[in-house]
Amino acid sequence: MTIERRSALPAPPIHPLAALATIALDGFFAVFEIFDPLMLLFISSGIGLLGFTATTLVQRFLANDNWGAALAKGMVMGVFAGVPYPIAGTVIGAPLLIWAGVHQWIKLPGRGNNQIIDEVINQPALEDKEKE
Repeated sequence: MTIERRSALPAPPIHPLAALATIALDGFFAVFEIFDPLMLLFISSGIGLLGFTATTLVQRFLANDNWGAALAKGMVMGVFAGVPYPIAGTVIGAPLLIWAGVHQWIKLPGRGNNQIIDEVINQPALEDKEKE
């Protein structure tokens, strides 16, 4: 007898680490907007480039996407991280991070990973023991 549950929630399109990097880079803007609003264009470009690089590398080497998909996802997340207000990256990154967390939370461990449940499933019922 095998018990198998499948998640009704599909895997998120972005690795959780890439979403977290986008949120962190987005929050970086709040500091620079206060100190020097005139440097916003240069800071925006730099943060966007960092977001692009971080997301591309995470998607390629941790999520095992091909280079085309990793570059495309990196471009999208880099643009959102580079928007010069500390809101766009958080608005996109937070739901993706929550999606990844919920997806992992509702998944059951695979067979063999949970010894207690496997032992209960494989033990004969009490009535079967009495009949023997």
